[in-house]
Amino acid sequence: MTRYAAKYRRVARSLSRVALMRTSMDATFTMSDFDVADRDTGRLFLDFYGDSGIELGLERYGIFEALHRRGWRDFKLDTHAHDDRHTLLLDGVGTDGSTERLFELVVRRDQVRIEGVERSWESLTIDWLGLRNPQGAFTEERLRLPGQDAPGLGMAERVLELLYRVVARLQLDGLLTVAEHFHLAVLYAREFTFVDPYFAGQLGALMELLLGREALSFPQAAWAVHWGCVRTAEGVPFSWRGEAMVNARDTELAAWLGTAAHLERAGEIAGSLRFSLERAAFEERWAAESGDLLKALPTEEVRR
Repeated sequence: MTRYAAKYRRVARSLSRVALMRTSMDATFTMSDFDVADRDTGRLFLDFYGDSGIELGLERYGIFEALHRRGWRDFKLDTHAHDDRHTLLLDGVGTDGSTERLFELVVRRDQVRIEGVERSWESLTIDWLGLRNPQGAFTEERLRLPGQDAPGLGMAERVLELLYRVVARLQLDGLLTVAEHFHLAVLYAREFTFVDPYFAGQLGALMELLLGREALSFPQAAWAVHWGCVRTAEGVPFSWRGEAMVNARDTELAAWLGTAAHLERAGEIAGSLRFSLERAAFEERWAAESGDLLKALPTEEVRR
């Protein structure tokens, strides 16, 4: 639960289904032959939210106001669907008059399955979430992290809580994500549980090594994993692989993920994995490259 939970639940209760499904298309809209052949044309976001409804929601949840405080205005929203994947894009105009991409969200309906459990649960799965502030600047306190081309907006909690409201509105069982990087898993772990307890234990072991025994800063730990400076017990570089993490809305799903067996297994794995940090190699690379972490990167270089 985020600090915005109570407020966003109140806002959600004030938004009607009809208001959220509203689109900007007028009654004269007609579909061309091409559109009829393309079943994705004209689909609502997640087959529920209209563009006008989304804009209303972003206004009522305070997203636009928060962006205004960060120097952005004149927002442009775009959504599109391709099969089961739905994309939401939000651009804004900055203080220098340039238009920049601020939000990029790709989601789909999915299934959560737990080994040994017959039933499955319906989830909203985040395939991609990008929150960026191209007007911001990296600082010594907030260095660039793996996967970033610009500083963040400082709105991740708000967006997560907004997605929880989507899950509730669509009566799904939970929100699922796969952390592309180690540092994202650390942040998501505050709200999400790994479906497979092995990976919860793995994350715990890495955090204990890097943030505990080695006393690295959060950016240092992130780059140590990304650069391959962490070694397994076999002496080979550890390579991060994201795995499914869930914030459960359904009580039965939450109960499964919170069983004593699940927690004990995670603890056993955390205690059994033997990671190590190549300290000298890391410090040499950090000294050589940490200055570059104050610089933004072209988007295409980060995505490559």
